[in-house]
Amino acid sequence: MGSAAFFGMLAGVYHWFPKMFGRMMDTKLGYVHFWLSFIGIYMVFFPMHYIGIAGFPRRYYSFTNFDAFSSFVELNSFVSIAAIITFAAQFIFLFNFFYSIYKGKKAPLNPWNSNTLEWTTPRLPVHGNWPGPIPMVYRWPYDYSKPGAKQDFIPQHVPFSATRESNLPHENELIEEEKEIAKA
Repeated sequence: MGSAAFFGMLAGVYHWFPKMFGRMMDTKLGYVHFWLSFIGIYMVFFPMHYIGIAGFPRRYYSFTNFDAFSSFVELNSFVSIAAIITFAAQFIFLFNFFYSIYKGKKAPLNPWNSNTLEWTTPRLPVHGNWPGPIPMVYRWPYDYSKPGAKQDFIPQHVPFSATRESNLPHENELIEEEKEIAKA
């Protein structure tokens, strides 16, 4: 697994944890885990990249039999120690994960101030995900930082008529369409 896939997988766990368990993971432990993993992965793979460019073979069971590769013993030892430290840092993530399930701070319904509809569902969704009617989608999912808006984000289910102060000209025209939809 590449480092991008590794960090992507962990980012997904951190992102969806509040929706899965109703609690937040500890932020300080998350930062410690990230930086130890980030630095550790580079301490492992950057020297390996250098060794590879220098012509070091990959699949020899004992490279010390060859004098040409004896100079890489210390660098290989460094890589091994860095890999062990990086592996040990993953226990910080595991501790944070299981500790936060039971003792983490209670998560608000939308902890990331996301615009998308999945953050409007209750933590324990009912059949159909929403109690009552499915929310109407009025805007695109990336309606952030609109001039004049009260908040930095405007969720998809908020109609344009509720945000007149921050609407763009073409969005004000959509208010009439909202009224027609509401009548139907």
